Amino acid sequence: MDAAIALFTADLRLRDNPVLRGAVRAGRRVVPLFVVDEDLAATGFAVPNRAAFLADCLADLDAGLRERGGRLVVRRGDVVEETCRVAAGTGAGEVHLAGGVSGFALRREERLRTALEADGRGLRVHDAVITAVAPGAVLPAGRDHFAVFTPYFRRWSAEALRPVADAPRALRVPEVRSEPLPSAAALTGRDAPLSPALPEGGERAGRRRFDAWRRGGLARYADRH
Repeated sequence: MDAAIALFTADLRLRDNPVLRGAVRAGRRVVPLFVVDEDLAATGFAVPNRAAFLADCLADLDAGLRERGGRLVVRRGDVVEETCRVAAGTGAGEVHLAGGVSGFALRREERLRTALEADGRGLRVHDAVITAVAPGAVLPAGRDHFAVFTPYFRRWSAEALRPVADAPRALRVPEVRSEPLPSAAALTGRDAPLSPALPEGGERAGRRRFDAWRRGGLARYADRH
């Protein structure tokens, strides 16, 4: 296959991302795509703190892709329509996507599958990308949830996790139009004050915070959790 699309949603990272790995394996060229979903913004989720964190995440993702010879392609509008336009413009035969857990995400996934298949293209959905295991994988026999923690903990501890996916070393991105990386104000449509303790967004910032906690906070977790 000449090209494939890695459609980012909540999985804004390079390391351990089966969506990106799947697109790299599927096509000689890869389109790392993020669509600023105007429908989602209309639900009230585009508040200033969320928007600032998202803008940081997109900038960090783009920087990491550029270090590998690629870039993040940004579009604005309906996710299904924009993804299909990019697929048609680049000749991508497959779109790779993280499996969603919300009703909104699952409806979007079904709409995208239907639209792509109508155009002779495929949708590949990857589980255990934004959750540690696929939704529904850890359930008691004959029930839809655990009511007691200890049986759940035993079942969870026995669950095998998927192998960690390495970040790609290099990417080839075809020529395709992209919007500029959005700022927080562009995502919310207004310039609003942010919480003073809002953490920096992005994979690298998150890894720095985790490493700091692992060096100090982890040893004290049993006493302070």
